[in-house]
Amino acid sequence: MLGRGPFENIYNGRLSTKIRPVGEISACVHEETLLIIDPEQPAATGAAETRSTAAVRTGDIELAIVVLADGFRNDVVRDLIRSGDLPNISRHILSGGSQYDGVTVFPSVTNVAYLPMLTGQYPGTANIPGIRWLDKAKFTSGHLFDAGQRTYVGAAHTKLNSDLPDNLETLFELCPDSMAFRSDIHRGLSNGLNRFFKLSQPWMFASHYLKRADFIDKLVMRSLLSALRDRASNLPRFIFVPLLDVDSASHARGPQHKRTFDAYRRIDDAIGALVESLTNLGVWSKTHLMVVSDHGHSRTTEHLDLSRLVSELGYDVFEHPNVFRSKANAAVAVSGNSFANVYVAHEGKWERPLTSNELEGAHKQLASGLAQRPEIEWTAYRDSNGSIKVDSGSGTALVGRNDGHYEYSFDGADPLQLGLPHTTVDRADALRMTADTEFPDALEQLWQLFASQRTGDIVVTSKPGYDLRGWRERPEHRSSHGSLRREHMMVPILSNRPLSANGPVRTVDVFSTIAESLDLAATKSVSGSSLW
Repeated sequence: MLGRGPFENIYNGRLSTKIRPVGEISACVHEETLLIIDPEQPAATGAAETRSTAAVRTGDIELAIVVLADGFRNDVVRDLIRSGDLPNISRHILSGGSQYDGVTVFPSVTNVAYLPMLTGQYPGTANIPGIRWLDKAKFTSGHLFDAGQRTYVGAAHTKLNSDLPDNLETLFELCPDSMAFRSDIHRGLSNGLNRFFKLSQPWMFASHYLKRADFIDKLVMRSLLSALRDRASNLPRFIFVPLLDVDSASHARGPQHKRTFDAYRRIDDAIGALVESLTNLGVWSKTHLMVVSDHGHSRTTEHLDLSRLVSELGYDVFEHPNVFRSKANAAVAVSGNSFANVYVAHEGKWERPLTSNELEGAHKQLASGLAQRPEIEWTAYRDSNGSIKVDSGSGTALVGRNDGHYEYSFDGADPLQLGLPHTTVDRADALRMTADTEFPDALEQLWQLFASQRTGDIVVTSKPGYDLRGWRERPEHRSSHGSLRREHMMVPILSNRPLSANGPVRTVDVFSTIAESLDLAATKSVSGSSLW
């Protein structure tokens, strides 16, 4: 096992450009340092699997806490648990709880992928299809402050809550006796109960350019432990705590770099500190603690400048942060760097989302040019018959939905590699039938994304090893996420209480699970189900 410090020391110009490795641990080295484990031996003590027997909630839960470990990869967490490198998670959560292979949402990006856990809705149904997006019905270009566009990177992240539709509710609205710590999604929280949010802004700016977030998490944890002590006699019922260390380390150095593994261990230490505090307050036995993630990561070695590519295909491109382009007739909105919404004006107008009729007609050069690029996994767009079309350049697929069933067919090579024939899939079986594929839950996730009118005319995802951000990304990213690839989509969902659900589950199920833990019933529509 790699060493760890004592706890008290912690909590006190071209289209494609290559980047050089900076100490990235190769897959074989990763296996040598973390996975020298006899396959016949059991996992590390306490690394329990999902319970197959029914779990009965006893009604003794007074406090529910979600620790969102941003960027936790499911396979890395399992490896570190088996090697004994996450002792607090193993001891305090898994010894008597549940461990699930969870599936996040598309796009698999920070903040957007917080939505299912905090609202019970997908990004598409919440009408937030990325950390950057356009609303074509409202968009105008060539002005100082363009209407109908958004980036949640930088100061505009404060608009995320007002952008949420009224037909959803947050856990903070459902449970007014709540508290959060540096949460960008905080609709429903009373003033002063999103601790460290305003004070964190200069620290977040510094974190980006220092390529580390361990000090941010340290300040968050100090604020959390202090709040628990101060409110010992009147604790909130729900607490939400996002921790950024692993995500920041992954972007800076790669998902399997030794410093990234150190970040996993620091978050494990934070879990230990939290449990110790709750134990000292006498409430740990009455607490439901879930540790979940919003997305994984994959290593990035080359960058495709997607905006420049669209420009070279004949368009004047609007993009962030270059928002002052006059008379733009296309827009590129990258999220997580492996996902992008691409928007196109048609006949000089931005009025509505386009379908295959226009994209394969007047904009055929753009649509086919993107799908044929070697850096791009596939593109997806609205088909004129109401389905979703997926194009990998070597094959196309159609995803439709009718009466609770998905209809799937393809020509040529299957772009989603689902291993399904031309078939009809019951929506209730869609996750189970695709969980082990390269694009888990692809049917459900594509459909929910295109439920938003703000989703691009063309959705673009990059292949492993590539991203889509180009020269504007500073500091340079060495790891990316956002796509439907399993490295990005598979996340851990851990609970200190044994839950009854079997098989793969979705992060959108966390909302209903926490609500049931607190004996609360959602007052608005949700997309997930309780894991109890």
